[in-house]
Amino acid sequence: MKHSVRKEIGRMGLIYLVLSVSSIFILPEAVKAIPNGGYARSELLIQPEELKSLIDRKALDIRVVDIREKIKYLAGHIPGAVNIWRPDIVDKSHPLPGMMAPQAQIEELMGRLGISSRNTIILYSDGPDNARLWWILAYYGFPINQMRLLDGGPDGWKAKGYPTESIPPQISPTSFRLPGRTGTKESLLCTLQEVGEASKDPKRVVLDVRAMKEYLGEETLAGAVRPGRIPGVKWIEWKEVLIKDGPYKGYWKSAEEIRELFVGVGVTPDKEIYIY
Repeated sequence: MKHSVRKEIGRMGLIYLVLSVSSIFILPEAVKAIPNGGYARSELLIQPEELKSLIDRKALDIRVVDIREKIKYLAGHIPGAVNIWRPDIVDKSHPLPGMMAPQAQIEELMGRLGISSRNTIILYSDGPDNARLWWILAYYGFPINQMRLLDGGPDGWKAKGYPTESIPPQISPTSFRLPGRTGTKESLLCTLQEVGEASKDPKRVVLDVRAMKEYLGEETLAGAVRPGRIPGVKWIEWKEVLIKDGPYKGYWKSAEEIRELFVGVGVTPDKEIYIY
């Protein structure tokens, strides 16, 4: 049976997405040749201005998903956004908490919210949970070129002075089907055995992206089996890939900054990377 490390937390999804968007291990000159952050896959992100334009034009092919607690969603969300929260995308039948929801559960959820397989899905949250859903959808074969993460999240949207709503939109349920796990999609999830082997292999690196107190074993979040970390892992907290202060707080750092961050702890292009 396949299980990812520490119940497939969304922070892992964010770091995987960072690697996908930034392509931080491509040649430096290629990074510098790409404007607006230097991302090799900048199309996987969407800026608040771009989303506002799509909403104003009433683009029919997009669906916006707010991945926060219901109370935050009802306090103010991007117009037209539907709400998904963490319990919606975990396996309700699994004996362990927090495991990835099965494909049929995700299909039913998305269809019930009026999202079809033809839509471009724009995901946002005030934490890493939008990346978790991105990762789950990608794992089940949904095309990554039909998904965007809102750079800056809800705070970036509001900082532009754009409107929010407190009433959920009217929804017309539809059919949502995922291709399923094929080929390289298996690389989005690893087994405990694979991680154990990787932690002892100098050609591979295991990366812990939790908060420092979790990494040090000083804090244990709900659902974790015990405190501490896997021996021999590298550590970068997931928040480190985001800008901390100023007008772009919460936006992604540039590809060059992200590259330096990863290389600085020994996450280099010659190694296979396992993230938890």
